[in-house]
Amino acid sequence: AVRNQGIELSLSTVNIQTKDFTWSSDFNISFNRSKVMELTEGEEFLLSKVSFTADYNSSYLYIAQVGQPMAQFYGYEWAGVYGLDDFDCDSSGNYTLKKGVPTNGEERDKIQPGDIKYVDQNNDGVVNDKDRVVIGRGEPIHTGGFNNNFTYKGLTLNVFFQWNYGNDIMNANRIIFEGNALSKNINQYASYADRWSPENQTSRNFRTNGQGPSGVYSSRTIEDGSFLRLKNLSLGYTLPSKITKKFFVQKLRVYFSAQNLVTWSNYSGYDPEVSTKNTALTPGYDWSAYPRSRVYNFGINVVF
Repeated sequence: AVRNQGIELSLSTVNIQTKDFTWSSDFNISFNRSKVMELTEGEEFLLSKVSFTADYNSSYLYIAQVGQPMAQFYGYEWAGVYGLDDFDCDSSGNYTLKKGVPTNGEERDKIQPGDIKYVDQNNDGVVNDKDRVVIGRGEPIHTGGFNNNFTYKGLTLNVFFQWNYGNDIMNANRIIFEGNALSKNINQYASYADRWSPENQTSRNFRTNGQGPSGVYSSRTIEDGSFLRLKNLSLGYTLPSKITKKFFVQKLRVYFSAQNLVTWSNYSGYDPEVSTKNTALTPGYDWSAYPRSRVYNFGINVVF
């Protein structure tokens, strides 16, 4: 049982209106909050997973908890990488993780400097399933649009902006292309050139082969999915009738339009609006999703 509550506000205005020039606007903003009221047979939470790669197919990424939003990202809280200060080093140059430093899910003797590090939520010295927490929100805080129409004599201009704010995205592409999680034979993102090494100890990217246990989702690849997009832009011009009548034409209009022209976002993927596993329980999952195309149109309308 799920309850959805929200509010939607809209405002239409005529900002300027003169003999030759008009500017009108339409603004809308929507807020929605889902809340899980009850799960089957008295359960307190429901975990969901998505089809990805063999190592991750059995890993849960989403949680729906009673009293909480319908879908939240669930996993380990990323804490950077292990540094040299986390280890004891013997005379042979062998590193051993200090006893007071939590593991990352691997056996203590296998962890090396530069390996990925997670937060030990219950402070028991071992990172395991008990340390998984909510690491992101699947629902935006608000969405909206802002439409503007301008006219000047025979010239018309329409500009429409669209946005999402406050939702997160699991950028699963980075799991594969920013750390060799699947295969050493796959080319990597340029960002992975800046990875931890003894000569580059300030990097928060783990060392080569230092991703820790396989099939682990963490906040490392959770990103802010907020965006502002110039969704539509159209420009048209209608020739004066005194000109078109000379050619036995009642009306002649030329126009140009573009869609998905510019997107402002901090998301590192191609498109913050896409999701390859988009269900109510598994939103905001980006695994090789094709971005929205930028489209241009040009046309002429003629009325005889």
